[in-house]
Formats: sequence, structure tokens, C-alpha cells
Amino acid sequence: MIGIALMGAGRMARVHANAIRAAGAKLVTVYDVVETAAKSLASNSSAAVATSMEEALHHPEVNAVLVVTSSNTHVDCIIQAVKAGKAVMCEKPLAPNLADAQRCIEVLGAQARNVFLAFNRRFDPGHAALKKAIDTGEIGILEQLTITSRDPVPPPLDYIPNSGGLFRDMMIHDFDMARWILAEEPVSIYSRGSCLVDPEIGKLGDIDTACVTMVTLSGKQALILNSRRAVYGYDQRIEAFGSAGMVISDNPRATAVQRYSKAGFGAPDRLFTFYMDRYGESYRREIETFLGGVAVGAPPPVNAIDGLRTAYLAEAAGASLRLGRAIELKNTCEVTWNG
Repeated sequence: MIGIALMGAGRMARVHANAIRAAGAKLVTVYDVVETAAKSLASNSSAAVATSMEEALHHPEVNAVLVVTSSNTHVDCIIQAVKAGKAVMCEKPLAPNLADAQRCIEVLGAQARNVFLAFNRRFDPGHAALKKAIDTGEIGILEQLTITSRDPVPPPLDYIPNSGGLFRDMMIHDFDMARWILAEEPVSIYSRGSCLVDPEIGKLGDIDTACVTMVTLSGKQALILNSRRAVYGYDQRIEAFGSAGMVISDNPRATAVQRYSKAGFGAPDRLFTFYMDRYGESYRREIETFLGGVAVGAPPPVNAIDGLRTAYLAEAAGASLRLGRAIELKNTCEVTWNG
């Protein structure tokens, strides 16, 4: 049985702890700078509480490390875990900014491809089926991709200043999905953003509504739509349009029930309003993929290099919004825009 050290004990750490248990792995130890949080999480898992990262990394039963600390500590946690010879999985984003992401890759070198980056939406059954349909040629040549991602309600205002902004915090998932599905790096990006949901978010220097257009070298187009508020629930859809048809990964619902009566056709059940209801299965599949790779020594399907590429897209989207123009992108993740 693979023994895991969990770095972090916040909300997402609890999500991953549940996935670890469901996958049949052993949560050996938990470390968090807030010791009470670590004790609370560990007590639910019969895990030990480490008093330092080093203690957690060098526990004799630990084979793998799951980094779920604050974003600004991800890079240092990853580097220490890799140097300790552990398999590593890190929650998104790789880093809070492009410079730190680049530093991580430079330090890790070739080992960066062995760090599992937790972009869980790749493991959603609907999104994975859409990707497979494209790869097998079901819709011919992919021409247009539309990714819609809207949260039911905005996060607490005290979360905004440390989030890194909508592009780095929320749209980072969609940048990864776009790269994965397109199977081709974008060569240009153009973003627009507004504050339409809560003016207080704008006062804190962020946006709550955004659209981003990306184009690849072959001309494939990708459109990403984000909003911090959807009154009807957690809206997560992907539409892929190609030369021979279209495939859609639609919103799942609690049931497939639809109602019919003399009054007419009743609406189906509402959308999920909690991210774990929507993506709970993807977290389970994600941890199973990580553990399966660790067991046989296989490289992860999504790694720190993918984390660097999404950090680059987030940075470029911010520059496009600030400058009011499209940004030309480079495969080297080189920053060439001005202003």
C-alpha cells in the first residue's frame, strides 16, 4: 500500500484526503502550519501529525507526497519533496505567478515531467469522453472549442487579494482543458474582463466576468467564458465543433428525471451547486491515476510542464486585459509583451 504525506490541511486537502481513502491508499501523515487544522484532518484519517515538512517527508512509511498548501508555497514544497526522492502530486496552480513556475522547472530539470499536476477536470468522465471522441476522429478535424465555467457564487471577499486573480485562480483549469483538448499550443491570446457581479471585487483589483479567445498555429479557435456567479448552479460545459460534427460535455444533474403533465413539460432537476457534487468523481479518478503511476513507475499524464504552460497563459491573459490587445505567445513561455 502506498503511504502518502499530505502537505496542507485546508478545504482542498480534505477533498484529497477523502479521495485517498476511497482509492485504498494510506494517509500516513499530515503537515500544516496551522497545527490544529492538521490534527483535525489527521484524526479523521488515523494519520500522524508532523511538526515540520521535513518530518513528514522523511517518515519511513511515506512513498508519495500530495502538496495542497497555499499556492505561494507550492514550488518550495515540490522541490523539497522531489529532493527527498518522493513521488509528488501538487494541487493547481503550480505557482502563483509565471516567474515562480519557471524557477520550479529550472530547479527540477528533467524531473519536472514526473511531478503530477492536479488538474482534476481532465479526469471528469464527460470531459474525458469528449477528448476521446475528438482523438478518435468522431467530429473530424477540431475547428472551434468553447469552454464555459461559471461558479454559483463568488468566493469570500477576503479570498480575492491572495487568489492571484481570476485568470490564475479560476480560469487556470480552463487553460489546461483548452491545451489538452486542442492538442496544440495557442500562438495568440486576447482577453476581456469586467466586474459585473460585485463591485467590491473590482475595488480589490480583480474581475469577476471574463472571456478569452485563443488561436493555434493551424487556426483552431478556443473561447473560454468565466463568471463568478451563475444563479442556476455550477455551470461547467465544453463544446467541441469539428469538420464532421460536434460533441458536448454537458452539465450533469442530480438525476435524469424530467416531468410531463397537462401543464406541459417540466424542467429537469437543477444543476449541482457545490463543486464536489460536480467534480467529486474526477478527484477520485485523479488520485487513482496518480497512485497507479506511482505503483508502476509510469510518468504522470499531466505534469509540472503543463503547470508552467497554464501559468504562462494566465500571465498573458492578464497582459492582454491590461494592454487591450492580443498577445503573441511563444513555445518557450518567454515573456515578450510590454506595458
